Amino acid sequence: MECSQEFGKSVDFDISVDFGKSADLGKSNDMFNCSQDFHRSQEFGRDRTLSTQGSSSEDDRDLLDDTAAATGGSRRRRNVQPPSSSPSSRRQQHHSSSTSSSSSSNQVCPVTGHHSNILNDYYIFPTVLGKGHYGCVRECMHRKTKHFYAVKSIEKLKIGRLDHLQREVYLLSKIHHRGIMKMVDIFEDVEFVHIVTEKYVGGELFDKIIDYTTDEGCFDEIDAATIIKSLLEAVAYLHRNGIVHRDIKPENVLFVSEDEEDLTVKLIDFGLSRRHKKGDAYMSNPVGTAYYMSPELLKGKYDQSCDVWSTGIVVYILLCGYPPFNGDTDPDIFEAIKQASFHFPSQAWGHVSPEAKDFIKCLLRKDPRKRFTAEEALKHPWIRNLDRYHEHEQQQQQQLEAAERTTSSRNKSREELLNVMRNLNLKQANIRQH
Repeated sequence: MECSQEFGKSVDFDISVDFGKSADLGKSNDMFNCSQDFHRSQEFGRDRTLSTQGSSSEDDRDLLDDTAAATGGSRRRRNVQPPSSSPSSRRQQHHSSSTSSSSSSNQVCPVTGHHSNILNDYYIFPTVLGKGHYGCVRECMHRKTKHFYAVKSIEKLKIGRLDHLQREVYLLSKIHHRGIMKMVDIFEDVEFVHIVTEKYVGGELFDKIIDYTTDEGCFDEIDAATIIKSLLEAVAYLHRNGIVHRDIKPENVLFVSEDEEDLTVKLIDFGLSRRHKKGDAYMSNPVGTAYYMSPELLKGKYDQSCDVWSTGIVVYILLCGYPPFNGDTDPDIFEAIKQASFHFPSQAWGHVSPEAKDFIKCLLRKDPRKRFTAEEALKHPWIRNLDRYHEHEQQQQQQLEAAERTTSSRNKSREELLNVMRNLNLKQANIRQH
């Protein structure tokens, strides 16, 4: 079956589901043509996800704490073993298997450790929602509950290193936050790993940016702040739990609902994520998507602050429609990022508040030690004013509802009075007739 939409190119272990079409990066240097060129450039660089294939550096070896226990997630989720820290330790674990059957199962199904058939529990619909280099996403239905979900089926032979896939699965099984994609179940057979998640039907944040961008900007500040607050809450949760996402971008933010008024979003795709607690040695592998990579990440010495930088880039794009650091090629983009010098051109930014611009500056500080944390960003006036706005909006709604109830009550009383008068008139008419 052919898929209706092509995937952007990706490398190594980024197994995200992208729905964009491949295109060349725009060549214009005109600042006000940036948004069009940027949108054509593989839709925010969907083909620009970078990683280090086959690296044996400590950054890749130390994926998770080896002492972590096997995870049993939601109501029926299969246990997911944490990835081993090195090939030698994996060989030792293999030789120390208690039975030959479990050893064989680990060889055939190395991600989950055992063979399982998704079709026993779920019906998978044939229509493909999205297709990528490693597999595709379809809608599925649980046979007993009749609930609908999305299932990402990943072809194992196409994955360069299964420990990266195992890492994503393991992290998803540990994460429980309202702003992050929820994994419901996981299955593994000889050919595929099937990850069952909640189904979100509102599409990517990227697509909304494409639809809303004009020469005068993109999202209004209230909507942008609402989305960013949810994203920052998810990032803060990850950082508190020692997880760095490393690929925050509009393609990895999904709207839950098709309702244009519903701005509930979920952060997805943990293919590039890893465990990293405060105080750990710096990460060194330059992974991520070009437009959203931080200066220190490009230098190969970074920590969880790289996620805050990426979020700052998303804020900038939400308000104007194009990135602060652009270029014809990845090296051009990287050079602009290293300079960390950006502006707010008047055409798209003239109506944007000083608070919004200050918020962006706090997230895009070149020195990660001076950059806001996700928790600090949530306390910035641009975000906190959003709470006041929603409180005021709620009060107005309550007042409107109260006024409607009062009007309805008055109308009801008036109608009752009219009915009484009609009845009196009828009685008087009957008396006169008799």
